[in-house]
Amino acid sequence: MRTGSFKALTSAVLALFGVGAAAAEKTQEQSWQETYDARQKYFEGTVGPLSNDILKMLNTSGVWPGGGLYAIPAPKMGSGMAVYTTFGFTNPDMPTSVRMTDFKLSSEGNRTTKAEGRLEAKPRAPQRPGAAGYGYEIIVVAPAGLDWPLNLLQWAVNAELMNDVGFLDRVEKYGGLTVEQVDAGASEPLNILVSKALPPLPVGTQLPAGKMEILVITTITSAEMQWSMKNGRDHLLQRLREAGVGQISNVGREGVVR
Repeated sequence: MRTGSFKALTSAVLALFGVGAAAAEKTQEQSWQETYDARQKYFEGTVGPLSNDILKMLNTSGVWPGGGLYAIPAPKMGSGMAVYTTFGFTNPDMPTSVRMTDFKLSSEGNRTTKAEGRLEAKPRAPQRPGAAGYGYEIIVVAPAGLDWPLNLLQWAVNAELMNDVGFLDRVEKYGGLTVEQVDAGASEPLNILVSKALPPLPVGTQLPAGKMEILVITTITSAEMQWSMKNGRDHLLQRLREAGVGQISNVGREGVVR
């Protein structure tokens, strides 16, 4: 083979692979955007319009591209209520294969001036068959204008992205998940129940990237926590529904069990 012919063939091969890589990247971007748009349409149809700005978590930069939190006014859930939600666990590029380490914030007064950390590789958590990303988004239904529901979501995001706790798998395995004494900046540490959403809350849908389910964090009393350990988390949820509390969080409410 002549040198000129070899060079031409090499160029053709490189061009072919370059086109293929670009096409694959374009397909991935399209899937990501289509899933994002479908998820937004679902939340706006079941809860209400999303704000223009998504709340970003600085310690997930590079770990959760495009992901963040929303606080959506939810008059359908009651006067003055909001649905606080993760937005991005069901992105096609999830589960993540990196984590943030050595994360530090610098601040002046109440203003953050600098965030720094280091990304390191970690084993990617197994993806559920047919699921979009982690397969779920997680919400808190509570009065509007509060910080602690967002803090609860940040706690959940860190647990999943950094430590692969597998919230959805645990909820399905145990009929719900309870966690004691979560410090979320409320008037007291919170006991919580994590369960699958039930109507009239949004329960999930099929996205272009796969299935999305909705999990709900509900604050519970210490007595309810102890009762659920003996009688089952699914039975506690049933008691909450019968009492009219449902999956709405209200710190300091009266318990439904003694």
